[in-house]
Amino acid sequence: KATVSVLYCFFTTQTMRIPALLCCLLLSQADPIREKVNFDFSWRHHLGSASSDASQPDFNDSNWSVINAPHDMLIVQPFDPKADSRQAYIPRNVGWYRKHFKLPSDWKGSSVWMYIEGSFHETTIWLNGKKLGTHVAGYTSFSIRLDDVGALFGDTENVVAVYVDASSGTGWWYEGGGLMRHNYLIRAAPVHIETDGTWSWSQNIDVSRKTATVTTSITVENSGHSPVTAHAVVTIVDVDGKTVGTANGTDTSISNGESVELPNIDIMLSNISFWSVHNPTLYNVNVSIWVDDDNEIDTISYTTGIRAIRWDADKGLFVNDEHVKLRGFCDHSNFGGVGGAVPDRVNLYRAQMLRSVGGNSWRMAHNPPIPARLDFMDRLGMLAIDENRDYGGQQGQGGRTNETIPEELNDMKDLVKRDRSHPSVLIWSFCNEAGCYNESSAKSFREVTKMLDPTRAVTQNHLGTNLSSDYLDVQGFSHRDGHTFAKFHSSNPTKPLMATECCSCMSQRGVDEDTCQHPHDGGCVNTTTKLPAGIYYNNNIGTCTANQVISSDSVEYLTGTFVWSGFDYLGEARGWPQNTKCRGTIADVAGFYKETAYWLRSWWLSNISRSDAGRPVNPPSDTDWTVFIIDSWTAPLSGTTRNIHVYTNAPTVKLYLNGAEVGSTDVPFFGMAQFTNVTYKSGNLSAVAFSKGKAVGWTSKMTAGSAKKIVLSIDAPSKLTQTGEWLVADGEDTALVKATIVDESGNLVPGASENVTFSITSGNGMVWATHNGDPANLSPSHAAWTPAYMGLARAFVRSTADTATPLSHRKRMLQIDADESPSVFISEREGHQNTEIIVTASVDGIPDAHISIPVTSDLRYSAINIAANLLKRD
Repeated sequence: KATVSVLYCFFTTQTMRIPALLCCLLLSQADPIREKVNFDFSWRHHLGSASSDASQPDFNDSNWSVINAPHDMLIVQPFDPKADSRQAYIPRNVGWYRKHFKLPSDWKGSSVWMYIEGSFHETTIWLNGKKLGTHVAGYTSFSIRLDDVGALFGDTENVVAVYVDASSGTGWWYEGGGLMRHNYLIRAAPVHIETDGTWSWSQNIDVSRKTATVTTSITVENSGHSPVTAHAVVTIVDVDGKTVGTANGTDTSISNGESVELPNIDIMLSNISFWSVHNPTLYNVNVSIWVDDDNEIDTISYTTGIRAIRWDADKGLFVNDEHVKLRGFCDHSNFGGVGGAVPDRVNLYRAQMLRSVGGNSWRMAHNPPIPARLDFMDRLGMLAIDENRDYGGQQGQGGRTNETIPEELNDMKDLVKRDRSHPSVLIWSFCNEAGCYNESSAKSFREVTKMLDPTRAVTQNHLGTNLSSDYLDVQGFSHRDGHTFAKFHSSNPTKPLMATECCSCMSQRGVDEDTCQHPHDGGCVNTTTKLPAGIYYNNNIGTCTANQVISSDSVEYLTGTFVWSGFDYLGEARGWPQNTKCRGTIADVAGFYKETAYWLRSWWLSNISRSDAGRPVNPPSDTDWTVFIIDSWTAPLSGTTRNIHVYTNAPTVKLYLNGAEVGSTDVPFFGMAQFTNVTYKSGNLSAVAFSKGKAVGWTSKMTAGSAKKIVLSIDAPSKLTQTGEWLVADGEDTALVKATIVDESGNLVPGASENVTFSITSGNGMVWATHNGDPANLSPSHAAWTPAYMGLARAFVRSTADTATPLSHRKRMLQIDADESPSVFISEREGHQNTEIIVTASVDGIPDAHISIPVTSDLRYSAINIAANLLKRD
């Protein structure tokens, strides 16, 4: 029995010191057989239509590209002014993927399936020429069974063919296309926990006594040939590895071909460390399935958090009886350069950027997210609005879907089942804006959601009529004003309210207000000077943001505000050549800070008490006083004076030019310091912030000379951004490299636009993509070069070797992969020595610059483990 082996192993290793390898062998003989193997590497890919024979195993795909998922097949296409502006002038298209693989002979007799985290849009799959089915929803995860549909085991090659039709979509922003998320092969016993078939939630929570009941639901599938009697065992382990609770379930008969939900298992816990924004403690839940009393055949482990959520129609949101004001952002799932295939480390970087300005919440707009986003939020103490995509029928959401309402209800079920154990998921959202117009769907969506998760509230990002509002626990509002909030609250005094989408402020990094006095879609309009093409907006939207945020942020009965958006995003463009929506308030589409981030940091972070239950703990760039000069200190386009703006939460700011004071002003709440008609003279412009007569912070801008140098730095992994220090050699991890064009003294050259070429001169890495944050950037995303925009350029550097995942996993991948041109080097031995990845940046007429990306095989430095270990816990 497994228990005997474990006890014997523990006893012998403690008393007789037998070799650890023997201990592992003893355990492996009785361990459950579930395996999860990375299936992202070495896919053959063809963009566009191919012959129908591409679904057949003997089709010749030798001239197709070899790619790794996550992969956005559309982002590599040239921008086309004839294409849809909503899709960033990138054509929608179709594409094929094929993977050659072998199934280990010892897997024969097991259940084997392919798990796809997301493939956009309509995905049809064949195995060895046999059509297995089509998944229509582009954002939900799904699995495809392989072992019972002609899969071959042993040395015989299998071919899985995947046709992705991304010629249509449901969004009015750039959605991408293809295998844009992670993929896995999963092997389990014929009797096993079904996909997304177990979750845990908390009941009878007593915060003051630190007690609660954790209830676990388990659904078991019997794909074997005979009925079985099975029961579950649930064990809960705390962050220190200590077992804090365990319980056995009741024996249940399961016929072959049947899936059965076992009786729930309750475990009473005491001395609980509750999950919160300040203290995001996670517990491990280990679920094992036993048949015939003594045979453990399957096991799954996952994390969850214990927290008490209370919505109050007058006071807002309470987490563990502490008031939390939501200060959040809405964001799509695309990112400059990589499109919809956003790497995990980049999603950690994005989450940390939100926290760096005081953000404690994130809306998954407007679709089920890549699971890694929620994994990071669980560990960083962030709260999520988890949002469904298709709703209300075939014509909805601003695009078109082939799904019927019953199929869309299944999508909602898939979302809830997959994400319901995440403590970060605060609330489910049925739909967004135009997609909510078919209000009759609200009742059925509420029913299926509550059936699968009765613990969470539901909402929608739309104020409709009672046809939908009556079925919402929390009423969401999209771009509504204070008058609308007050009117609804007066008419519905018992319903909590939330500004699920706020703010319509366009900005452009690096463009001073003096330069663009009259922002305008299609090009800034100035009356005194002619501006170059590509300037649409300016960088000062502090007042615009303040005026809209204050209407919900300052109202006690509103639970919070979700600003649209945190980042600029591809698509929803406003006229060629602009291909990016400039609504980002924190960063541009390449992840470079925009100036408004410092307004947010002033009022949503620095101005918030550290005792506030909604203030992020130890975020990047944490400070009690923010002070930032928005404008560059360059000569005016006309005249002799400049207008200067300073974002700060300090009550007073003094401005100095080359050491001489040129002005002093008070700063209103939610405002900024403004200095008009400052006589220009090159040199050092400094702003000093004062509180009660004492200097509490300062910043400066220097007049830059001509471009002389390139400075390379790493935004992720980086201690400064709290995204780690090492790139993990797992074939997936991705670094964000920043190139800054500077003058001889190291000052950023604001208007620098030199072409930057990135290359890997040493190490196992590749330049996956580039971008510069320019909303009108037309350079190819997959190229190793991009022009600098306002002095900055970005490269995405991806690991091309796996020396980090467990050796047993690497051996399985090598055993499974049958492609003749593998795309990732997979080490067959333990202790492989990694070399750093050397990145070189080249600009004509400027000396090359180099930077080393540290590389490790230690999974403790993976993005998820970095997030798990960042915050101090009680």
